[in-house]
Amino acid sequence: MDSTWLDRTHRRLWRLAGESAHLCALQDSARQLAAAVREQLESLRARNACGWTAEKAQLLAALDKAQFISTMASAGPPATVPLGLVLFELAAWDGGLAALCLSRFLAQMPIVEFGVAEQKERYASGKNLLHGALCLTEPIPGAGAEALLLMGNYRPAGDANALSIEIDKRGRFTSHMEFAEFVVAAVEGTGGARGSALVILEPQDAGTFDRGTPARKIGHRVASTTHPSFRLCVPAERIVGGYAMEDGVLRPHFDHRQLLEPALRRARALLGLMTAAKALTVAADFLPGRECDGPEFWLPMADLWAAGEAAASLGFLAARHCDRLNARDARAPAAAADANLFSPAAKLFASTRIIPALTRVAAAAGARADGLYTYIADAQVEAVYMGPEASQRRQISAAMSAETFDLRVAEWIDELEGSVGNFSAPARRSLAAGFRLWSRTLCALRDAAGSGTEGVFHPARQAAAFAMADALSALLAARSLLLDAAQLETAAPDADAGIVEDLVRLASASAVSSALQTSICLICGGSRGASASLRRELSALCTEAYAGLSGFQYAREKMARFLSNRERETEST
Repeated sequence: MDSTWLDRTHRRLWRLAGESAHLCALQDSARQLAAAVREQLESLRARNACGWTAEKAQLLAALDKAQFISTMASAGPPATVPLGLVLFELAAWDGGLAALCLSRFLAQMPIVEFGVAEQKERYASGKNLLHGALCLTEPIPGAGAEALLLMGNYRPAGDANALSIEIDKRGRFTSHMEFAEFVVAAVEGTGGARGSALVILEPQDAGTFDRGTPARKIGHRVASTTHPSFRLCVPAERIVGGYAMEDGVLRPHFDHRQLLEPALRRARALLGLMTAAKALTVAADFLPGRECDGPEFWLPMADLWAAGEAAASLGFLAARHCDRLNARDARAPAAAADANLFSPAAKLFASTRIIPALTRVAAAAGARADGLYTYIADAQVEAVYMGPEASQRRQISAAMSAETFDLRVAEWIDELEGSVGNFSAPARRSLAAGFRLWSRTLCALRDAAGSGTEGVFHPARQAAAFAMADALSALLAARSLLLDAAQLETAAPDADAGIVEDLVRLASASAVSSALQTSICLICGGSRGASASLRRELSALCTEAYAGLSGFQYAREKMARFLSNRERETEST
């Protein structure tokens, strides 16, 4: 495929290139570095090594030398979008390489946003470029989507003039431990301490700092993951954000959830971008020399391409919302609501749509699917980082219950119907119809639950809320792609612009189809069914949505032919 054309379409500079030349240079540097270490990455994958090695240390040193990590982790405003651009390029080559870039981000962001001045100076400034690890513990099976077992505690020790705290902590599947120069650990207060906290640990602290044994995993093998344990005595000043003594009891100023929420919210958007990069890389680079002819291969490839574009658009939109939100600014409820919705939606869409699409392409490629299974394994690992799919669905469901949410949906519908310009009118109408149907279904489910009649939309049963969250994430991804494509068409018209519109048509049709299926199953499939008036209303909305699907199969076939022709042009060149 023509690389210049690809740069204008699936490189994420559609809205960003005009804002900062630094962003363009940063993305180009990440792309060049990934290409330079390609042979080293392939060698590491071939040897299937899970532990930390000298070769992996060389890759980390290359990332440090390129100043990717130090640029993101220095004290100051969060830089989710720049880091997203870097991870997007690195993950296209290897998910583990991209994960190494998070070795400072996750550990340092709580310190950047909530730490006291001394903590920021030592652990999160340009003067001390330290690698960190964030030590949490994954929920045990069956614990529920919201469970977070700290499996660690802290207690005061010493007198008030030289107060220390004793840490007893075990972690599971902790990334970056084998080269971490400090650890941010989540612990629960006991004895003379109350509440949870994040505490900074160092290898030189008194006691046992056990980095743990390598954990075997199917993907991200270039990165490092272990099961660490700590029995340490550290100064109380290491509590992130500080503490106060009240009646002889130590109380941190911030609990661990409050400290971690902004960092994890950004990480969800970033992981969605990492998964999206795999889909777009396969669509662009899997083609030459494969001799994959026939619609049984090119049609799934077209679906993968559209899903990857939509996931990338939604991921960068979520990253922008995160950067607009100040973690301590309670005066921006709208910005917080958008960030809390779009970040889990980006991760959920990437996990639920791209992994199945990659699997279908691999099945269609058959014996020619060399290399695809590495992408699939990496994407499966990313799907469980920052909580599994159920966790993202719970967060989206919580956002759907906000008082201003219905007004926000109405704004999206008005935007699609009037303010996107003339680009892809069929896709705009289809998406607007899909949002209207989805919104009316949500209202009907709420009414049934609120009236006390038998319904499926209440906290004790997650099936309806989770299905609605899946459908909403697809609608939001298609909307993001539509807005980005309209921007691209305005800024850089191209002879191949029609194929961009076909991408939008396919992503929109997939999202609207999901909304239709969800509405029919939840409203009409219950034991009591829907009232006659509700059935008539939903029937009208479904008919409108059906009309918007007209021609999408032709657009899908056109995309498949485009990919096939580009592949032949590449081979002949």
